[in-house]
Amino acid sequence: MSKLSVTVLGCSGSYAAAGESCSGYLVRSDATTLWVDCGPGTFANLQSHVPLDSVDALLVSHHHPDHCAELPVIYNAAKYYMGIEHIRVLATEGVREVTDVHGDSSDLFGWEMIKDSSEACVGDIDVLFSRTDHPVETLAMRFECDGKSIVYTSDTGRGWALSALSRDVGRSSPDLVVGEGTLLHATDNPEIPHVSAAWLAADANDVGARQLVVTHVPPGSDPQDHLTEAGEVFSGDVAVARTGATFWA
Repeated sequence: MSKLSVTVLGCSGSYAAAGESCSGYLVRSDATTLWVDCGPGTFANLQSHVPLDSVDALLVSHHHPDHCAELPVIYNAAKYYMGIEHIRVLATEGVREVTDVHGDSSDLFGWEMIKDSSEACVGDIDVLFSRTDHPVETLAMRFECDGKSIVYTSDTGRGWALSALSRDVGRSSPDLVVGEGTLLHATDNPEIPHVSAAWLAADANDVGARQLVVTHVPPGSDPQDHLTEAGEVFSGDVAVARTGATFWA
């Protein structure tokens, strides 16, 4: 049976804390490597785990810079230094638009536009996308391989739920949820297009998730507080994301 894991390349919310990076993750099976979101600083961290030419596809959830700003850097590195001729990129239209502000990237990036309910297959990993509740088109992702599943929420407000990637589409409970828990009880505000660690934990309980990793903690907020508030609600194993950590489905 192929193993399915996620390694954190960066997990700071909105901007990077000192010595940290913004959102980025490696999702891997025994045969396939996916780079999911490429916020500032994640390219450097990627190279501590795998070379760029071993990435089977790059998946980008939305065009806010803390999730996609490394794309022009990746382009320059791959095209002018590494001799890489093609990188498969699955992303929203907005991601391509902000990337191509720097020039047409289609001579390197094999763009595949994704949207709500899109499905894709990369190697032995199947991916299902769902549009979240965020000011720009933003896609949560469900990764499935050999009966194991990981759901990544990307960014969302309260108008989206994990059920959109599980029971609502006839899928089983996710083995692992990597979800944004940007807010705490003290900072929670329904007008902010993010959710709290406790809200995330309750949603993960609702779909029967086995494990939860809280991510997208903003600089200045103590990750331990996010872990504590999620742990008071979630009924399974809970952790807070940290750069370099790997979690298994």
